[in-house]
Amino acid sequence: MRLLLISSGLQNSLLCFPQSLITRKGYHEEWSAYRYKSKGSLSLKTYEHVELQHKALLITASVIVKTFLMAIASSYVFCGSIEPNTLFLKCGASNVIYMGGSVAAVAIMGALFGYYVIRLKSFEPIFARMMKADFIMTAMYFGVAFSAPEIIAGKVMIWLFGIWILGMLLAPFNREMTLLKKVTEYGSLVALGALLTAHFIPAIQEYGSSYTLGMMVSSVLSMFGAGRTK
Repeated sequence: MRLLLISSGLQNSLLCFPQSLITRKGYHEEWSAYRYKSKGSLSLKTYEHVELQHKALLITASVIVKTFLMAIASSYVFCGSIEPNTLFLKCGASNVIYMGGSVAAVAIMGALFGYYVIRLKSFEPIFARMMKADFIMTAMYFGVAFSAPEIIAGKVMIWLFGIWILGMLLAPFNREMTLLKKVTEYGSLVALGALLTAHFIPAIQEYGSSYTLGMMVSSVLSMFGAGRTK
């Protein structure tokens, strides 16, 4: 009888006090007291753990690249070129103010949003995968904007003015639906890459404005799909 009481007490203590530990491989293993399998045993939830300082570095790097990307896009939109001589010598004072305001807006939005993302527990299990998808998308937009700003600058500015933040905000939802999110993430990244590549095909450049919506939707869905634990 005593053995039964002791074993039940140990089981209740495990349920009330979830344990967290970091393995040598850098993965965070957490005993989830709120999830039970059919046999009544606790399920082990594994995800890649990222330290707080590392999170801050990743968010900072992402915001810096996006700020520079906004500088390129807004320079072409307001000054007509991304050349430094045009920006500092030929671009009017009002246009320079608009450009500076756009760059500052991206930097401020990124700093405020990143401050909460690295601290909210809902982003902890999905942070690593979410940032991988964000870097891939940022690299896509950066490469196209730097190569052909005349045909993509406006779309890049739309994405930078909050679309990337909306995708991250949706990422924590339905994070256990692994298969659906995998299909959504990879399919959206492929679709975004195809739409960006289409800007370099002369035969369909005249239809560029018609698939702006597809680029924005693909960007949001790819971040949503990246918000998973496996």
